[in-house]
Amino acid sequence: MFDSAQWPMVWTGFLMIAVSVRLAVTVRGYRHRRTGPARRPSHLEWLPGLAGLIGVVGAGPRVLRASDSVLVVTDDLAGAATGAVLVLLLYGAVVLLRRQRG
Repeated sequence: MFDSAQWPMVWTGFLMIAVSVRLAVTVRGYRHRRTGPARRPSHLEWLPGLAGLIGVVGAGPRVLRASDSVLVVTDDLAGAATGAVLVLLLYGAVVLLRRQRG
């Protein structure tokens, strides 16, 4: 009935999204407790969630054997998420360089 070879990719994606949400909650709590100078948030805690979204959106419909039109839409969504991951990685590199320079 289902293609069971790709289920680990889907579950790994869901776990990465859950880790990302937990990181976001932890970072938010840490920022509110800190009394030192406030830094701009980098939003890098969402990086695992976006990577997990690519896995879920890319492999999920294939596991469930969705129609071709659904696969085209999910491939477009996975492409957009991939672009977001690349932009967030670039932004993270810029944040890292700015913090090292002082």
